[in-house]
Amino acid sequence: MITNKKEFVVFVTFFAVCIIMLVINIIKHFNYLDLLYLTVLIGCLFRYLYLQLNPSLK
Repeated sequence: MITNKKEFVVFVTFFAVCIIMLVINIIKHFNYLDLLYLTVLIGCLFRYLYLQLNPSLK
């Protein structure tokens, strides 16, 4: 149980750091590829959170 919580925190932190880095990069100099990466990462984060919070769907 503790490992699942640790794993959850690590993944969410990883996604958050990547999203923050991409947002900063987009603000500095806009790039469509970075915007695409950002939208894909946000989608993956939402999907991961949805699956983690609804264990009946696994």
